[in-house]
Amino acid sequence: MNLPYLIVVTGRPGAGKTTFARELSNDFFMPVISRDQIKEGYVQTLGKGHAELPEETNKIATEIFFATLRGLLTNKVSVIAEAAFQHKVWSTMLAQFKGQARIYLLICKVDAKVALDRFVRRGLDNPQREYFHGDRGVDMARRGIELSVGDYEEPRLDVPTFYVDTFGNYRPSIKELRREILSSAGVVYLGNE
Repeated sequence: MNLPYLIVVTGRPGAGKTTFARELSNDFFMPVISRDQIKEGYVQTLGKGHAELPEETNKIATEIFFATLRGLLTNKVSVIAEAAFQHKVWSTMLAQFKGQARIYLLICKVDAKVALDRFVRRGLDNPQREYFHGDRGVDMARRGIELSVGDYEEPRLDVPTFYVDTFGNYRPSIKELRREILSSAGVVYLGNE
């Protein structure tokens, strides 16, 4: 029986997860399910900004995210799951898919200061993010308050794990990841390799 793939793309905020997951999706021919985008769709429906949302909104968005993954994997759809998974909060939720999917953990790594700069720049360049996510750090930066880098505890699962340097060109490259992850399962790609 062929199990679907669950490619987990994670890293601290600003590590380049979303961009990397989209590029991976185009190369791996798998949909990306983004926890942030699930929340954005939920907030869009409620018609209220982050500051006006009920306290349990993030929990609800996370439950919808995992229910979506469960539905896809149960129906044999391979998927890329993208979120800032932290070990204490997310690991048990990811572990539920062991035995139901071929899980690979791809952790986006970049210098913490670079990640913070990216996070702030993203928020300043797109003020709509605050409406949907309430990025407090971006508001602080806008007011000239110096930010410090927060802790990030990457998830640890007993699954194949790759650390991907997202500063500049990806290392390992998407091509190398495809070879390591998909080619071992007999997936054949035509064209330029």
